[in-house]
Amino acid sequence: MSSLNIFNVTATSTGLTTATTAYTDGDTLGDELSWNVGFDKGLILGAVLTDESNIVGAIDLFLFDRAVTAAADNAAHSISDADRLFAMGIIQFPFPAADANGRTAAIDSLAVPFDCNASTTIHGILVTRSGHTFFSSGGADSLQVRLLGSGDA
Repeated sequence: MSSLNIFNVTATSTGLTTATTAYTDGDTLGDELSWNVGFDKGLILGAVLTDESNIVGAIDLFLFDRAVTAAADNAAHSISDADRLFAMGIIQFPFPAADANGRTAAIDSLAVPFDCNASTTIHGILVTRSGHTFFSSGGADSLQVRLLGSGDA
């Protein structure tokens, strides 16, 4: 029997706006994220987004095979044409389910292929698809994204 080469890795946001300026639809959320999945090729099979501040709506996660230059936090999402060529896919998180302490959105039926550039790291940019306030209660590290998948050993 062969192994599925499963990975389950989480990246936590940095650089989120924590005071004054609200986010609008299409704004970049924090700094670029990265996940060392341990494989240079494989499939992302599922993804989970959590929000400790309990404020976000739908979010897009743009995936790249290497580090790219993202727009500044809380500015309109924009990447260069050259960086766009390194795109591997987009995961579109729906409006998350909320409880008293936070929000969670999960997608379990993905088949996003990845082929990292000279590494085992996937890079991503979060973009909000709704307007919301800033991340005061959870802070600059309020968002976490877990990727689950299978690598090609």
